Amino acid sequence: MEFKNKQFDGPYEVSEIQIDQILRGILYFPPQSFKKPYPLIIYFHGFPQLSPLIEIIKRYKFMLDIGYSLLVFNFRGYGYSQGKISISSQVLDGKKIIELVNAMVKNEIFDINNINIIAHDFGAYIALILCSKVRVINKLLLISPILELKKRVNGEDFKKALQYINRFLPRTIHGIENIEEFIRMTKKELSKEEFQIEKCIPKLKNKQLKIIIGEIDKVSPIVEVKKILKGANITPDIFIMDGMDHECIEDEDYKKYNEEVLKFFKIN
Repeated sequence: MEFKNKQFDGPYEVSEIQIDQILRGILYFPPQSFKKPYPLIIYFHGFPQLSPLIEIIKRYKFMLDIGYSLLVFNFRGYGYSQGKISISSQVLDGKKIIELVNAMVKNEIFDINNINIIAHDFGAYIALILCSKVRVINKLLLISPILELKKRVNGEDFKKALQYINRFLPRTIHGIENIEEFIRMTKKELSKEEFQIEKCIPKLKNKQLKIIIGEIDKVSPIVEVKKILKGANITPDIFIMDGMDHECIEDEDYKKYNEEVLKFFKIN
């Protein structure tokens, strides 16, 4: 499997990814000094996903420079991907991405033993469900994970939060058009065991799990994350970022974060 009409962004070969006319993303390969099959990192974004895909690639450029490929995409209903946002659709999207990766593994583009995920915010919830269903993932890194979804959906502030997000979203970014319907649908999905995080994490099939979370994360407090992950069949390595809230903003935070990412994904 080779991509026609190769394009390059500096030293990196880049290709557009499109699946079933719904999912869209971009795939970056490391410089040509690195040989196939490449290790791969797939990025699962959070909600509401404001960053352009190319900005996420730039954020993780240091991983390209040590030999990784990066696959960054929009779940359906976000960015350039069509469709309606839901837990079930995002899990399905994750499976479709894995199918694409497996096809490229068969063509010796990616290393079957080094397929990994970095998941941020709500993307962490989806990644954990996916990793309870598929075996191909080696390392899973969760950044500021939102895991207590049921608590939030049933809370009085969830609707207000969605309304606030919709109000301040740029016009080019999708929001939740019908908030009441979205809440009803999400509650219905969470009534199914396959989407309940506490039912999924005892069945994780990935090999390693790491969490990076802010010391003062108000969206997803450390105590909340630790409580849920007690039920996991993999003991997570939890790194707490001093003084950081839900997002990594300060330059010093980025430096510490990058060091932890490199340490976790170090190629022997």
